[in-house]
Amino acid sequence: MAIQNASVFTDGRSLVGEWDIRPSGVVYRNAGVDTLYQAAVQRGQATVLNNGALLQGTGPFFGRAAKSSFYVDDPDVRFNGKPLSELIAWGNPAEGQWDNLPMTPATYHRLRARVVERLSSCGDLYVNDGWSGRTARSRMGVRLISENAMGALFAHNIFLRLQHEELADFSPEWTILQAPSVKAEAADQTNSDAFIIVDLGGRVVVIGGTAYNGQIKKSMFCVQNFRLPLKGILTMHAGASEGEGGLSAVHAGLSGTGKTTLSNTGFPVADDQIVVDIHGDDPEAVISNMEGGQYAKTENLRQDKEPETYNAIGYGTTAENLWHDAAGDVDYNNGSITANGRVGYPLEFVPTAKASGCARAPSNITFLTADGFGVLPPVARLSIEGGKFHFAAGFTSKMPGTEKGITEPVPTFSAFFGKPFMPLKPIYYMDLLAELIQTHGTHVWLVNTGWLGPNTPDRGRVDILASKAIINAVRDNKIDLSDDNFWFDPVFKMHVPKVVPGVDPALLDPRNVWTDKAAYRSAANKLAAIFQKAAAKLPDMPADVLKAGPAPIEG
Repeated sequence: MAIQNASVFTDGRSLVGEWDIRPSGVVYRNAGVDTLYQAAVQRGQATVLNNGALLQGTGPFFGRAAKSSFYVDDPDVRFNGKPLSELIAWGNPAEGQWDNLPMTPATYHRLRARVVERLSSCGDLYVNDGWSGRTARSRMGVRLISENAMGALFAHNIFLRLQHEELADFSPEWTILQAPSVKAEAADQTNSDAFIIVDLGGRVVVIGGTAYNGQIKKSMFCVQNFRLPLKGILTMHAGASEGEGGLSAVHAGLSGTGKTTLSNTGFPVADDQIVVDIHGDDPEAVISNMEGGQYAKTENLRQDKEPETYNAIGYGTTAENLWHDAAGDVDYNNGSITANGRVGYPLEFVPTAKASGCARAPSNITFLTADGFGVLPPVARLSIEGGKFHFAAGFTSKMPGTEKGITEPVPTFSAFFGKPFMPLKPIYYMDLLAELIQTHGTHVWLVNTGWLGPNTPDRGRVDILASKAIINAVRDNKIDLSDDNFWFDPVFKMHVPKVVPGVDPALLDPRNVWTDKAAYRSAANKLAAIFQKAAAKLPDMPADVLKAGPAPIEG
């Protein structure tokens, strides 16, 4: 795998001075892979595995610090003439709502000052300049300033790289200040040692207390999910792929639903964060990838089932929290550290990935879910109203290790399959999805990658190869859409196909796995009731959308 190493700038003080950072060591700008490997190992931040990946441990945070992410609540900030109070769907911890938490400007400035102090005294600093978004309407410049060489390598892989001639005149629109060694104090009220703070007015993100690389990636996703919908551009926590015939599909889902793997079917366009420019000028770039790399889970990773991810892991790849033996060989089946082991690599490591990172308008959207109740079918077609319902609900089961404190699958609802990263009020995203469907005639499907059958220790999850076949068939319009090929599920109000090319027909009906049909009905009604309870908490849901959601059936 070829890796392009940008030039190393050893005098980068002017790049950090505007933040009052007075570095005590060398400032490396867009350092090459060799330099970052050497620095990370020498400073004790990482080790090199036998497969060539650079490994760091991020404990105690093996995933996103879900209760420690904030937006600065500055009453003087305006966007589109509106204050943040009219734009952001603020969380409320008293009601168990931890997303989009407000932070006072005073607390923010205190924490930022401590991060700046650390970046001034820690020795060498690592700056990575890159792009988030690849089209003219979505692109913004991002600068990471970090004490951690590993963080710089991650940014080098995930953000879109600058061309050499762009370096001299590059001026970032957003800056990330990362100091994992700075921990929050009790007076800061950040709910943990970690803090991830987005200052929308100042265009800066401050990260402390955690080295988990996902915080770098997701912080810029949150920013894009705020700024682009206000410009009429839909953003989604989703991947996208293109088939042999040029048809494209979007694959939306939360962590643990197989989003990266399934987005790697056909020709990968993106695996996690996409822009959908519904009325854009370029018909070949209605869908575009915000990023230049992938950040994949490695739990039970196998080369025969997920070759794209498995084969991408090598020299230049960042790895987090993977178990390995004394010789440096990884065991992806060993989740004793966490089930949320991660690797980050550039898209060029996936030979089938589309180099442009763009695709036409999606012919289909698949909402990915991991059902822990064992009653949702592996694939079902949704009505337009049903699609809106499931987009707003965002059902899945949280997977062990994906977030701190999650030790077993827990049914959960996360609006738009990414509520923690969607700061605007729901109406902005819902209206744009409806506009996409109406403008481009896009079909919507629910794809369950979770479990089938009653909750027993030996029950199986939908095989990833079957899910891949489903994704290919949906994306490439290979499923017969005639009424004869579907049966209607009255509880979940969705049409389930009887035949999908490449998939065992017996797998498509979840009832086949339940020997006790009464138990199946009971479990289905239980999940439908949970859907209804969750839907009642969703703001501004139209009556026809609520009616299209699951509902228990007595008898």
